[in-house]
Amino acid sequence: MDPMASEPPPDDTVISFGEPTRRSVLRDLGTDRRLPMLTASLAAVAAFGSLISEWQTTTVNEAVINSEGATGSRVLTTGLIDLGAPGAGYLAGLLVMTTAIVLVLFGPAAGKGHARLAGFAAGGVLLALLLALVGPLGDFSLLIPRYFTMEVSGEEIRVAHGRGLWCAIAAVGLGLIALQLPAATTTDDVRPAAPARKVEAPDEPLDLTISPATPFASHPGDLDQPHRS
Repeated sequence: MDPMASEPPPDDTVISFGEPTRRSVLRDLGTDRRLPMLTASLAAVAAFGSLISEWQTTTVNEAVINSEGATGSRVLTTGLIDLGAPGAGYLAGLLVMTTAIVLVLFGPAAGKGHARLAGFAAGGVLLALLLALVGPLGDFSLLIPRYFTMEVSGEEIRVAHGRGLWCAIAAVGLGLIALQLPAATTTDDVRPAAPARKVEAPDEPLDLTISPATPFASHPGDLDQPHRS
């Protein structure tokens, strides 16, 4: 029996599993070039949902609207147009942020840094605006004047947030992530420089011959003499 066969394998042949493998998977996922495009697509879907969904729902008792003893309740929805100035500001900021994302993903490399900064600025302002709307949209209705709601109890009018507000917050958050991802995934996206043109040496060396020659210009002192060549 060979005595070398019973010896344990050296340390460098031991295969380890677990944490290093998980780190490698996460690193490969973070460097995937399709991830920024996927995140931007999800942001676009969420932004479209914010445009067509309600931002607030107001449930009103029928007895408040009709004084003839009606029963039941009616749900009133508030869209983006009903927000007024905050809605216009959201649309303007969304346009700026969308343009910045498109330039970062598909624009020239020279302007991606400036487009990313503009996108972060617009996204930060949009996020602050949306977070500021969370409180008012959950406290009072935009469709019913506040002086009218002071005369009724809280059980007759109930206000809740709509899906449009949450879709808008998701769209802005995903847009900010999409702006950050290309910074880590396109660092090696550099076009190779064009190869330098090779200058070919002439087949035969130039043969230069230097010999004395008679000057063709006359001297100042020989102005009265005929030209000599």
